Amino acid sequence: MVLALGEGVPGAWALLLPRGFYAAFPLPGRPWVALFPPYNEHLLRDFGAAVLGLGVVLGWAACVPRPWLVRAAAAGLLAFSAPHLLFHSAHFGRSSGAEVFAQAVSLVLPCVLAGIALAATVTRGGRTPPPADGRTTALRTGLHTVIYTPRQRQDSRPETPRTPRTPEIRQNPTEREFTMSPTVQEERLQRRFELWDRDGDGRIDRGDWEHEARRILASFDESPTSDKGQALLEAYLGMWNYLAGQAQLGPNGSLDRQKFQDLADRQILARGRTGFDEVVRPTIASILDLCDKDGDGQVSPKEFKLWIKATGADESTADTAFRAIDADNDGQLSVEELVQAVHKYHTGELDVALL
Repeated sequence: MVLALGEGVPGAWALLLPRGFYAAFPLPGRPWVALFPPYNEHLLRDFGAAVLGLGVVLGWAACVPRPWLVRAAAAGLLAFSAPHLLFHSAHFGRSSGAEVFAQAVSLVLPCVLAGIALAATVTRGGRTPPPADGRTTALRTGLHTVIYTPRQRQDSRPETPRTPRTPEIRQNPTEREFTMSPTVQEERLQRRFELWDRDGDGRIDRGDWEHEARRILASFDESPTSDKGQALLEAYLGMWNYLAGQAQLGPNGSLDRQKFQDLADRQILARGRTGFDEVVRPTIASILDLCDKDGDGQVSPKEFKLWIKATGADESTADTAFRAIDADNDGQLSVEELVQAVHKYHTGELDVALL
């Protein structure tokens, strides 16, 4: 704001009282402008209007410290002050020693402050990066103390109530590759994280994954000690061990929301079908075994309702979801079709959450 007044007041003076400005700026008896005669009212009024306009922009940036506005104001100040400094530097001989010092300080200071403001705000392609811990950062510039409050990170979002999921069926009619939407991907990974984070502490660990496996077994009335029960537990813990290994976690390590999303994206989603086959397929096969009451290695529409119930979704959606997943329309779901369905869910092609 000091810079705004420092430019705005002389600008208004030159615009409104050009003769007085010429004879008395900056102090009566020590006029700097009059060192370069002759007096020209037109030029002085134009100068005053331009400098007053610069002062208005500087004041605006001080009151509304948005990065783009601070940069514009600083750039305008630098564009005016640098040539101004160069001109006076070439004519310091017309002034006394004390006046030269005063001129140098008054001319250099705006250039320095404008440069600091530009350097402080022009980062990351023009955006001020948020601090790593998500706290508010105060960026001090010559124009103002600019306060930036970064958007909340994924792992600091308020927990949303867990409600039964009702899948809306939206399937691409072709089997072409689908380009993943970051928004859909993040939302669905967040939903998955919230389901596994049973205590709502914003972190998941090995115990959370084991708890989810045991919950599914309970929905099928399957003992954890049976062959099928052991297979599901091993599959779920295998997914955890894979991600924990990639994150180099210890035995008691845990993942926050952002770390989980980054790992799942990089180690599973970004690898496409290869990632799903390696990490997710064993779990899909184990749940299929739980559903497969007739032992034919596939899931019938009746058996699929057990799967939907186990995920906590609305059982009335089972038939519609089954038809969307049954790619070959043979009335049965294979492991391959189910793995493909999980893949399509995370790419946004299908709104049926099977895990």
